[in-house]
Amino acid sequence: MTSTARGRLWALTATHAANDFYPGAVAALLPYFIARAGYSYAAAAGITLAATALSSVAQPAFGHLSDRYGLRWLSLAGLLCAGAGVALSGVAGHSYPLVLAVVALSGIGVAAYHPAATVEARLAGSGSSGAMSLFSVGGNVGTALAPSAVVLAVGRLGLPGTVLLALPALVLGAVYFSLARKGMFRRVVATEKAAVAGPGQRDSWSSFAWLTAVLALWSIAYVGTTSFVALYSIARFGSTPSDASLALSVFPAAGAVGTLAGGRLADRLGRLAVIRSGYALAALSVGAIVLAPSPAVVVVATGCVGIALFLPFSAQITLSHTYLPNRIGLASGVTLGLTLSLGGVVSPLLGALADAASVRTVFVLIGLLTAGGFALSFTLRERERVLAGYARP
Repeated sequence: MTSTARGRLWALTATHAANDFYPGAVAALLPYFIARAGYSYAAAAGITLAATALSSVAQPAFGHLSDRYGLRWLSLAGLLCAGAGVALSGVAGHSYPLVLAVVALSGIGVAAYHPAATVEARLAGSGSSGAMSLFSVGGNVGTALAPSAVVLAVGRLGLPGTVLLALPALVLGAVYFSLARKGMFRRVVATEKAAVAGPGQRDSWSSFAWLTAVLALWSIAYVGTTSFVALYSIARFGSTPSDASLALSVFPAAGAVGTLAGGRLADRLGRLAVIRSGYALAALSVGAIVLAPSPAVVVVATGCVGIALFLPFSAQITLSHTYLPNRIGLASGVTLGLTLSLGGVVSPLLGALADAASVRTVFVLIGLLTAGGFALSFTLRERERVLAGYARP
């Protein structure tokens, strides 16, 4: 990888951190909406749904636009929308419908960012799982920083303090815009897309469908953990929202470790071995949350879940690219969109389950779903990567 390509990859990683800060902030805000606005578990889960429902449809659409037109500005526009929606959510806290609307705006912004940025990252990293893991870990870092930022802003200033959460989008958006003006990022033109696909490569929709099914279970486990792990500590052990949010910081931080390790292991040992190992370890780790005797054990077990769930992350992305080599943006939109969207669509059902039974029951279900992901991963098959003419300065 040349120094210019490496610089592009690091810059994209930084903007990815800023973008994924906002889904993390939405999850961290849920206990405050419950404590200060009087929302039920189901209503709080509805906020997660608002952040992800439109995103589940919009992200593949943005991926298609990225494939066809190479609209790199979608990354910047999406980042700014993501920040604006979360910044306004606390100000609108008195009106539940308005909160849903601005959080939905943030979700659409997150959706717009991912496909175009992922195509750029794939080009910069020549399609390797290691390079994709570096780009992906930016999202983990952003999500990990969000709970602490929410505690500082909202814990001290109340729900209107969410306006301060716009800063990551404004700062990194300005950096991205400056680098784009200097020519560091380019429009992804047809010749580059042809280089991505390689000569004579056909899309394998059946393989992609099986991967999508696996990712659906990954998504529910991921969103369910981020939405309910803090609420689990509060409900079961009486933790304060600030103390319970520690698990929300540990989860994506551990996920960053898992993402980096998984990318390197996938390049050395093969993607399928890493994917299957990740799901098996995740199921065991969720079981540890269910059986945890104290809040400290919940935090440690949540870290283990984070590592395990994110071990397969970059491998799943690059595997999706080999299944749809002529539609990299669409593959990225579905792959990354599911991680933030499908689980959010299901989250109100998890909230209703928590209201009817307990939050602990939600984690029993999450454990069963991750075990199902492990079983489904055996339907996946490796596919040869064709990168002829792909590495670019």
